[in-house]
Amino acid sequence: MPASGPLEVVPPPQPASPVGTLRGLTLRAKAVLLFVAFGAFIAFTLISVGQQRGRLIAIAEDLERLHVVESTLARVSAASAAAVLKINDDGAFAEPREVAQSVAIEIESLGPGLRVLGELFPGGPQLAARLEDRLARARTTSSRADLIDLRSEVNVLVARLGQSAVELRARKDRLWEGYRAKYDEITLSLVAMTGAGLVFFGALTVVFFTRLAGDLRRLGDQAIDVVRGRREPIPVTRGDEVGRLMDSVNRMQEILREREGALEVTRQQRFHQEKMAAVGSLAAAVAHEINNPIAAIQGVAESIRGNCENSRCGNLGNHCHPDMILTHTKRIAQITRQLADLTSARSVEAEWVDLNSLLRSTASFVSFDRRLRHARLDLDLDPAVPAVWSVPDHITQVAMNLVLNAADAISEVAGGEGRVAIATRPNGGFVRVEVSDNGAGMEPEVLARAFEEAFTTKPAGRGSGIGLFMCKTLIERAGGRIAIASRAGEGTRVEVDLPTREP
Repeated sequence: MPASGPLEVVPPPQPASPVGTLRGLTLRAKAVLLFVAFGAFIAFTLISVGQQRGRLIAIAEDLERLHVVESTLARVSAASAAAVLKINDDGAFAEPREVAQSVAIEIESLGPGLRVLGELFPGGPQLAARLEDRLARARTTSSRADLIDLRSEVNVLVARLGQSAVELRARKDRLWEGYRAKYDEITLSLVAMTGAGLVFFGALTVVFFTRLAGDLRRLGDQAIDVVRGRREPIPVTRGDEVGRLMDSVNRMQEILREREGALEVTRQQRFHQEKMAAVGSLAAAVAHEINNPIAAIQGVAESIRGNCENSRCGNLGNHCHPDMILTHTKRIAQITRQLADLTSARSVEAEWVDLNSLLRSTASFVSFDRRLRHARLDLDLDPAVPAVWSVPDHITQVAMNLVLNAADAISEVAGGEGRVAIATRPNGGFVRVEVSDNGAGMEPEVLARAFEEAFTTKPAGRGSGIGLFMCKTLIERAGGRIAIASRAGEGTRVEVDLPTREP
């Protein structure tokens, strides 16, 4: 049996609290967050496509500028070709001045066109200036050599314009290829981002609603289990309205468990009172039937002792033992009185109680239990303890439960002498009652659940698991405390503190 010392304190299991930022959000907040995420995705997609579209527009603008350049180049080429044809056709027969005068309009129109061609035709303004200079000389000198120089300059221009036209077509082809590639890239990017968005947000929505449906289904199943009497808490894995609903269901189960426990305690108390009342009725009837023959036996024994003493009978104390008869008749009468006192109707209200007297009566009553037949029941009751404020019937019920639990524990120990001890002593503003045994003791995991309702290690049919739970409930209702210290193979000690002041 363990020595006196600090009791083992087993902290109650803490419910898991929901963790994570997303888990703590409400359903409305999650919906807003999903909407914001979807909007951000759409904005990102539009920005990305917009950037690519800007590059596509830049290519289109380049194509438009090249189209303008191409039109100007065609116009300049046509004017140059026309000038060459006129010089070739008229140069052999007409005067050089007249030929120069006939091509003046075409050559003078080349200058603005060459200036428009810009970077595609570098040196265009200088070439236009030279043509105009050659034309002016041919018109003033009327020299065929100047006309030939003018034709040579125009032929050079025609050749360079042809080369520029080839380069322009190649550049347009590259721009068109870039335009088509960029258009295909934008289309593919838009399709890919749309598909990725659909997959991501679709999967997110499916997972969210699947989990929500699963949690709601668990809540529904739990509600059915609650109706059937099951009281297992639901693990709370959410922080939104469904999580709060799970908390409420768990809290409802706790309240139901507490109320059912209180009802069970009340039922056990009523059963105990009815049992004690039945025992009391039977004890009163038996005592009435026993007292009459006991009184007759006592009278006869006293008469025998008186006659023997008066006649100085030599058998007194040798063969005749009237004193022994009187002692045992008094013992029988005392047992019937104790039984009647213990089982008599008691108040269900708290009152000042002589704890030692009540424990003696209870120990005397339970000592007749067959489980204590070969065990020793020791009482170490401090006569200096004050009265306690409690319900007498509750103390009787608690003491009987603890002693019978100890009796069960010592019955499991093979060999040796079982011992159950009841002791009282002052403990500050309380009186401490210790019920200890040298029985099998408890493993730590069993000790941690000792006060749980409906928890028992006894075989089916021998225990309901309500005894220690009821003891704890009754003691705490009275403003007292109860604790257990136990080690496997060394025994168990239960300490109960009962208040010595009226609350």
